[in-house]
Amino acid sequence: MIGFKTKYLFISVRFALFVCFPLALQGQETLHYAGPLQVGKYKGEAGYDYKIVGKDTLLDGPFIMERSNLEALLENEDSSFLFSGTFKDHFADGFWRFQFGEFQSNSQTQVIDYQYRVLVSGTQEEASGTLKSGKPDGPWTYTVNRIKDSEVEKILFKSSIVFEDGVPQRSFRVENENSTLVGRFLRNGLAHDEWSLYATDEVETAESWFFNDGLLEKIQSRENDEVSVVQLPLDTTAQRKTINLDARFLKVLQLLLPTNDTPNVLESGMPKLLTENAQYYQKIDDILSELGESAFLPEFKVEVAHFPLDSSETAQLDSIKSHFEKSKIISESLLNSTQLNILKLSDEEALFQYSVVSSISENFLNPVEKVVDCHKQGILEFVTREQLIRKLWPFGKPSTRIEATGIDSGKTFVLPNAERFEFDGNTLSSIEQLAKYAAFSLDSVQQSLEDKLTKEQRQQELIALEEELIVQSKGLNHLIDSVSNNVTGINTDALLQIRALADRSLSEYSTMEEVSTKFDYARELVNCYPQLKALTDAVAALPTQWEELQQSYQDGVWNPFTSTVMNEEVKRRITAVYSKVLVPYFLEWVQSDLSCDNVDELVVLMQNTYRRMTELRNEETSKLERKLRKEQDPKMVMQLFNIQYQVKEN
Repeated sequence: MIGFKTKYLFISVRFALFVCFPLALQGQETLHYAGPLQVGKYKGEAGYDYKIVGKDTLLDGPFIMERSNLEALLENEDSSFLFSGTFKDHFADGFWRFQFGEFQSNSQTQVIDYQYRVLVSGTQEEASGTLKSGKPDGPWTYTVNRIKDSEVEKILFKSSIVFEDGVPQRSFRVENENSTLVGRFLRNGLAHDEWSLYATDEVETAESWFFNDGLLEKIQSRENDEVSVVQLPLDTTAQRKTINLDARFLKVLQLLLPTNDTPNVLESGMPKLLTENAQYYQKIDDILSELGESAFLPEFKVEVAHFPLDSSETAQLDSIKSHFEKSKIISESLLNSTQLNILKLSDEEALFQYSVVSSISENFLNPVEKVVDCHKQGILEFVTREQLIRKLWPFGKPSTRIEATGIDSGKTFVLPNAERFEFDGNTLSSIEQLAKYAAFSLDSVQQSLEDKLTKEQRQQELIALEEELIVQSKGLNHLIDSVSNNVTGINTDALLQIRALADRSLSEYSTMEEVSTKFDYARELVNCYPQLKALTDAVAALPTQWEELQQSYQDGVWNPFTSTVMNEEVKRRITAVYSKVLVPYFLEWVQSDLSCDNVDELVVLMQNTYRRMTELRNEETSKLERKLRKEQDPKMVMQLFNIQYQVKEN
């Protein structure tokens, strides 16, 4: 409500009133606001009177809110609106008007009586009538017009309803482009007598609903000069309950009407027209409810037979829902399983079990899901349990002996303890038994398929791993071939050893027969090959890195004999130990002790060593160089270099 959105805008005014007037008079003063306001999705300029009572801001007096944008209209299109009326103690009261426009303009203007006039085209919605304490009172009309060049071209929708204190009265009329609905209410708002739907430009009634004191007795429709009548089941002994003629009532009709008649009746013009009318009124109610207190919706009333749920039935419905939700998860998982859909093409038992799941889904779960939905929507209490079961299983409930769907195997599925489940009877208890049987059956099928699917899944994963291995092997060989031209001697031998390790590992894999062993080794190789490629890059980069280090470890020295600056190598012990101790150590490791278990260690060690060499160039290294004078142990050298990485043991 607007009271909670705007009251803090007037703190200073409220404080001034508190200071200037006695406490007893506070809250009685009528204030006025003019400025921007948002109501739901509508943003515009508003002006209204209000008063502060306690901590609440209550609308009281004239109210107007509007929006239109000429610039937007001239450039493309404009969405305009106007709400105007009055409030009394925060309730909409008195005459109200609502306008909603979607317009475009051809940018042509006219000057009439010293004013520019712009012609617009689009749609205009307008609702008007009187409200009493937030409820419609008296005649209300809601019209939707198609506008062309600022003139009404066609009426797209029109609703005319008379209310008394929010209750629809007497006759009403609702029409759109295709049809017109007329009917009447009793003084208590209950639908009564014949409600007739006429197709546009036709005299004969296309559809009629016959009410008696709010109770729908029959539906009559005409198509191609043929009249069909659907008689509603009547239980004269049942209790009755008054409900709104809305989507819930139409859901009740779906359960009450014979299956063959349901689509013809509920997809016809009358429900659609009533729904369209309700949507327009809902728009007004949303606005009024956001501003203040409102009960604007035109609640057309009907009476229906009432069969309330007792506590045991409520517990049974909770159980039905629980077992259905479990079953739905298993069913969707199996039916959508890629492995199962592949396996059933070559495995007859898998095909049979897949078909059993499909049959359970179709004959058990789909009807049970409707029971769960009906309970959620609050409509089960308006049909007998017999009507519900007959509607959901028109050919009878399924048996505990489940036949596979879509295959002619001659086999059936049945649980070992099937005799414990009793589906007979027109009760919610029988549906609960059916839902339990479906859940236990699906659980049994899932367990029997688990080993097959696990084996199939591992086989599919193994195939994918082998394909990846082939790609990685080709990529590694291609890389070694491409970099071999840039290296010589011991570096070339190292590259050949990398290739040999890869080929040897792949050959060893190909001789394995046990699937689980192959699977584990394939995953190991898939992780190893990228490291072998990284090692290949590291070995191939050694000559280039050495050239860069040689250039880096030089300083310009003045030569007095030639009067020039000459480059002189600096920190020779550091570069010498790198080229004569560390690099040979790395290459020897590749040739004598390389494996998938330590290749990543070697790659990181080579990378860290080169990075440390670039850092030492700019550090104070006199003490380090003295320690390196006779040092030939690569592990000790790396320790002195402060390379933080565990090196391999001999």
